Amino acid sequence: MFEDKIREAEIIFEEVKKNATLRLEVLKLDAVHHVAKLSANLITNTFTLICATLAFLFGTVTLGFFFSDLFHSFALGFGGLTLFYILVAIGVSMTKTSLIEPGLINFTIRKFLSIQNNGDKKEQEH
Repeated sequence: MFEDKIREAEIIFEEVKKNATLRLEVLKLDAVHHVAKLSANLITNTFTLICATLAFLFGTVTLGFFFSDLFHSFALGFGGLTLFYILVAIGVSMTKTSLIEPGLINFTIRKFLSIQNNGDKKEQEH
């Protein structure tokens, strides 16, 4: 009877060890999954940002040449576009704390929480 209890305790101990090993493995795989998701998100966002920046730069040069053609002067065309961008920069700097930053903060939080919630829903499905 005492030997049976010892054998049962050994079996339970082995099962607890297996359970702990499996939980550790799941934790490792979960961490790898989150790092991979973060890396993929970072790479795609960086690529999108680079493409948008290039499109903006080439669009700006095109617009400068268009204005230059309208005004028959490169100085007036590109100078007018520069003046426009300076006015936009002043407007952004004046409204950034009251309008722009709260919107960006809310957007970032919403995006982060939606990514977390999507991951949680997928884990519950499996």
